[in-house]
Amino acid sequence: MKKLMLLAVMMITTMATRAQVSEGTLTVMPKVGFNYSDVSGAGKIIDNKGGFAAGAEVEYRINTWLGLSGGLMYEQQGFKHKDSGNILKTEYINIPILARFYVWKGLALSTGLQPGFLTKAKFGNSEEINVKSDINKFDLALPVAISYDFPFGLNIELKYYDGIVDVIKDKAGNTFGISSTTSRWYEEKNKNRTLQLSIGYKFAVK
Repeated sequence: MKKLMLLAVMMITTMATRAQVSEGTLTVMPKVGFNYSDVSGAGKIIDNKGGFAAGAEVEYRINTWLGLSGGLMYEQQGFKHKDSGNILKTEYINIPILARFYVWKGLALSTGLQPGFLTKAKFGNSEEINVKSDINKFDLALPVAISYDFPFGLNIELKYYDGIVDVIKDKAGNTFGISSTTSRWYEEKNKNRTLQLSIGYKFAVK
């Protein structure tokens, strides 16, 4: 029993030592996540919709408390219209560029910029129509996140990002099949908003 306890302590100590990322370390992290999205300016006529996210991030540790990361993420976003049940399903390739501040051991706070590029957009319920031509192809968001690196490489992150680019191109004429009485919200600024919970595995390559 004592030998097993000693072995366990040695393993924990080894993992803790590996968790202390040194200056100049380059890490890669594949990750998957769940998105909870809607758009701003819609008031009470829409609901959030769930979506999938997957990709990878590369981080360079400048020192023990600061890292710079860049990622490539496939993400499902959009919203659900309450009255009709129609759903706007958008898919983006997002590129989060973050400064990550390590405030305590593996706990980090992050912020930066996130450009995104639309790959697909459909609207409807049982029958969907392609509305990619009605959505701006480029998106830009301001992300903030909190994350934790476990000693054995696991990373959990909660990230929120708020877009600064209007989603809809034609505010005056495009209703996406929603009645005119509820489509007035298109006259406002309609920007992507997403809360994302992700899990990844971080490993050093340099």
